[in-house]
Amino acid sequence: MNQNQQVIDEHLLLQYLNGNADEALRASVGAWLDADSGNRELLDRLESLWIETGRILPAPVAVDVEAAWMKMSARMNVVDGIQAPEVANEKNPIMPAESKTIRMHYTRYLFRAAAMILLLVGLYGLYWQFLRPVDQVVLTSGGEALSDTLPDGTEITLNCDSKLVYPEKFDRKKRTVILTGEAFFIVKHNAAQPFIVDAGLAGIRVLGTSFRVKTRSTDPQQGGANSPGWGDPARVAEVSVTEGSVMLFAVDEKSGDTASVILGAGETGILEAGSGRPIQIGNADSDNLFWANRSLDFRGTPISTVIKILQQYYPVTITVSDPAILECRLTASFADDTIDGILAVIAGSFGLGLEVKGQNYQLKGNGCINQDN
Repeated sequence: MNQNQQVIDEHLLLQYLNGNADEALRASVGAWLDADSGNRELLDRLESLWIETGRILPAPVAVDVEAAWMKMSARMNVVDGIQAPEVANEKNPIMPAESKTIRMHYTRYLFRAAAMILLLVGLYGLYWQFLRPVDQVVLTSGGEALSDTLPDGTEITLNCDSKLVYPEKFDRKKRTVILTGEAFFIVKHNAAQPFIVDAGLAGIRVLGTSFRVKTRSTDPQQGGANSPGWGDPARVAEVSVTEGSVMLFAVDEKSGDTASVILGAGETGILEAGSGRPIQIGNADSDNLFWANRSLDFRGTPISTVIKILQQYYPVTITVSDPAILECRLTASFADDTIDGILAVIAGSFGLGLEVKGQNYQLKGNGCINQDN
């Protein structure tokens, strides 16, 4: 960003875009835009972001009934002038004054009625577009995960004790849902209609991708989002991206400033209470989607960690014959696999043997034959 782009505060630009600027502010913004071509690009980006986050709303359309009637009356007089000429001829004699008055009154009533009908139709359209309450759908999961499909075709899975609120029909410019708890989204792509997750203090904007969102409520009475499993009590939102990319953002309630971070596939971002600035913290946890689709995604994960995760989700005991095996690093993905299948892949990846006795498994060998440590 160059120096010119820092002249005007974002609050003033927001007033300008909302139509609340006085003459002095409009002049200042105009001069700022003329000073550098990059300022126009910055304003366009801010306007798009603020529209999508709800900070710029459509201004109500004022209906001036008197002006509409005066305009219609002017048209009526022209018509009367044509139909009742002042100069007579053989084919069209001068209309008597009484008849002309009756005709003008009748025509005036017709146009007045037409004008009122047009105004009523316009007001009705405004009501349905801007003022009519939008019916909301509340989707709540109980003790088990719940899967559903949104009106736009987006697939969602809610974790236990979570809630999703969305409109029966999405807005034409954006698709906004409100999440409390944890959910996995596979978003239906639509470049003209971004998908936005309102996660309390944080927001997530995507076009078409799959990702997981977990939120912690700042209100203890809301429940759900305060479920066990959070390692850091200060964390209020966490996003892990499976495919594509998303923007994790937060709007400061006092200053109105917006901070964001772009996350790609395999990356995780968080927002902590009081920080107001989302950050990327590295790769997603290997098991963060096991609750949704029983998938595991290991990326250079030590076997010691792999064993802990497997024993957490499967009723088995896993040991190794040589501690050196624990240092091997596994890169592999599994989706709804059995424990036998997973351990067979691990053994084959490192040239290890696998001994099975009931629910007890042992990886046997001298370390990682097929991997440099």
